[in-house]
Amino acid sequence: MTIEEIDLYWLKDDDLRRYLPGKDCGECGTPDCAGFANALLMGKRKAGDCPYLDRKMAEVMDSICALDIHLGESDPMLRKVPDPLLEINGPDASSPVILTSSSVITIDILRQVLTAAGSKCFIVPMDTKGYTVDNSVHEGTITQMAIMKAMAGSGIGERVSHRTLLIPGLAAELKGLVERIARWTVKVGPVSGFELPLFLLTEWTE
Repeated sequence: MTIEEIDLYWLKDDDLRRYLPGKDCGECGTPDCAGFANALLMGKRKAGDCPYLDRKMAEVMDSICALDIHLGESDPMLRKVPDPLLEINGPDASSPVILTSSSVITIDILRQVLTAAGSKCFIVPMDTKGYTVDNSVHEGTITQMAIMKAMAGSGIGERVSHRTLLIPGLAAELKGLVERIARWTVKVGPVSGFELPLFLLTEWTE
């Protein structure tokens, strides 16, 4: 079996720019917001250098940009997480619910990113046969049965006061399927898991 390097879908300049004020004022020490986004990703600036950026957003940006995650190889065993529900940073009834793949790689990355950012949320892993999200979509392992079992087995309906699910941007084409099966409102999140805490700060409402 060929072992391939993992695509972690790191944040890109354009991803980060969506969460910047867009003033292009230069007060951060770079000519514009595009340059500032690049400087953040390169570790040459801190988000707090922008005088117009919300403090909480700045803290989350810095926590994400500081992450150093390396996964040199794919998972030839296609290992799955055994947990039907994961709780990150002590979520409550109003916290986001993220439906994603059961891959230990996917879950490990999300856990590190969300924990570092202080994002309170629930993660519901579907049995995707151990495939990561991108490969799950390609291989067709996000099925009606996988969705039904994940939602029922997690007991998430009894843990939250809303009925909104967040699915990864890589699985955007499955939004309608998930809504029909889960009977929850579905929001499509970002492609990059590293962007997820920023998305939750700005886009998540019950």
